[in-house]
Amino acid sequence: MTDDVHIRIEQPKGLQKQFLESALYASEFLQTLEKIQAFEQERLSLKTTFINALTDLTIASDQFMKNLPSLPLEFIQKQQQVLQRQMLQEQPLKVMTPRQEMASRMQPKQQPIEHPVSFMSPLEEEMAELKRKIQSLSI
Repeated sequence: MTDDVHIRIEQPKGLQKQFLESALYASEFLQTLEKIQAFEQERLSLKTTFINALTDLTIASDQFMKNLPSLPLEFIQKQQQVLQRQMLQEQPLKVMTPRQEMASRMQPKQQPIEHPVSFMSPLEEEMAELKRKIQSLSI
């Protein structure tokens, strides 16, 4: 004959709430980990794309420079004289560093913000369910 053992827990709702909260924290951690892994994969993909584009650009630039006809020396001298005259007559040119130029291009354009439709992943659904259960328990 087997002996049954019963244990009485003084505050079962409190213990249940603690278990649910720890499950919620674990789910949030898993969600954060998944996001980090996705960002890392995207970063590697963009890095590879950037390196390939840079290689293609270098090759195209080299071919372009080789195919350019040489300019006569008189033409170059005349262009330099024209530029010098313009610089003396006008105000000095505003020269921007490459970083400043890129920053001016990257300025966000003001557009109305649309709220995209978002769908919850299974992990997010589980987290929402755990939050709902925690709120329903009252101590």
